[in-house]
Amino acid sequence: MDLDAPEGLLEVARRLEERGHEAWAVGGAVRDELAGHHRADWDLATNARPREVRSLFRRTVPIGIEHGTMGVIASDGVMYEVTTFRRDVETDGRHAVIEFADSLEEDLARRDFTINTLAWRPATGELRDPYGGREDLDRHLLRAVEDPARRFAEDYLRVLRGLRFAGRFRLDIEPETGRALAEAVPGTRELSAERVREELLKIMGGPAPSAALHLYRQHGILAMWYPELAEAAVEDPRWELDLGAVDALPATRARLRVARLLLAVGEDPEARNARARAVLERLKFSNADTDRIAHLLRAYEPVPAPTDSDAQVREWIAEVGREAVRDVLRLHAATARSAGATEGQRYLVFLWRRVHAQLLSHAPLTRAELAVDGNDLLALGVAQGPGMGVLLDELHATVIEDPSLNVRESLLDLAMEYAEMGGLLAGAPPEEGRA
Repeated sequence: MDLDAPEGLLEVARRLEERGHEAWAVGGAVRDELAGHHRADWDLATNARPREVRSLFRRTVPIGIEHGTMGVIASDGVMYEVTTFRRDVETDGRHAVIEFADSLEEDLARRDFTINTLAWRPATGELRDPYGGREDLDRHLLRAVEDPARRFAEDYLRVLRGLRFAGRFRLDIEPETGRALAEAVPGTRELSAERVREELLKIMGGPAPSAALHLYRQHGILAMWYPELAEAAVEDPRWELDLGAVDALPATRARLRVARLLLAVGEDPEARNARARAVLERLKFSNADTDRIAHLLRAYEPVPAPTDSDAQVREWIAEVGREAVRDVLRLHAATARSAGATEGQRYLVFLWRRVHAQLLSHAPLTRAELAVDGNDLLALGVAQGPGMGVLLDELHATVIEDPSLNVRESLLDLAMEYAEMGGLLAGAPPEEGRA
């Protein structure tokens, strides 16, 4: 059997085989290739020990050497993970103590679901399938390897992985596996927030996250890890619209999909933002991700109306920020598509054209883009202090209204006029010049 593996992976596999080692492509790439979903990230499993792998290749990275994984950079510049065959010695539901094994069969026996036990040997074209994973894939069946209860007890993350696979590949869960999965759900409380977060992001990076999120709700994962969303999911029509909007966003924008999902936690902006931030902090999203997603939720509404002037559109862009405005419009467009709101979609296209025109015009949208700054105001004699910030805000508002005024000489004249009116010149009596 020939699979469409990248040339770099074949190169690494050839080198291992030439030196007397086995090299098998394993994991999601083999599964996805057989399911008709080509992917770029391929991994190899081998009986070579990490030190042997390191000695065979010029460029290696010890990305998980304690677990037997070396990164090998092929001539195409891509890094491929090469992992020594392993077997579990001890598990506690969160971590496993492993030791190196000598055979592929031992390595495949420790895996979670039959569809993940497929292995392909590039050197011979052999497909190794000891647990019937290919047949299960063809039958759209999710089945645990050997004893389901033991599989889930070994690592409770497999509950979330199982729901993700079932959602992504539209798999029915085999009854015994389903019962064991349901009984293992409480064990997911023991997982680290980081592992739960990464599972969510993997769901969001799939073709249609809604399928797995429905399973999250059905199996109690929402109630356990996402109680704010569990409350929202009670309203079926609204929940379906929210999930449809998540699906409508690009799979390459996983965090934007998270933002759209969190719009479901409430309609009142202030309460919604607080609840959404609670979810992000619970899952230990980075501060940068948390702040960006929270900003998108705050900026979600309102958007400019058809009757708003260009100046009002510029003011809205300035409030939202150049970097975020496209994503805010993407969130609205996804909602409109999910709702089948044709007129809403047309208006968003019209609004995007207006926004795009303003972005292309390079109109000054932030104080930093003004033709003058605080040093210029100091040179005019404006006193340091809060008044200077007020004056810059006034100049900013002026140029948003009329971008043609963003010329140094014009702004200096206006700054002097505003400073005299407001008594902001250094040494001026507090009331002097005040209107």
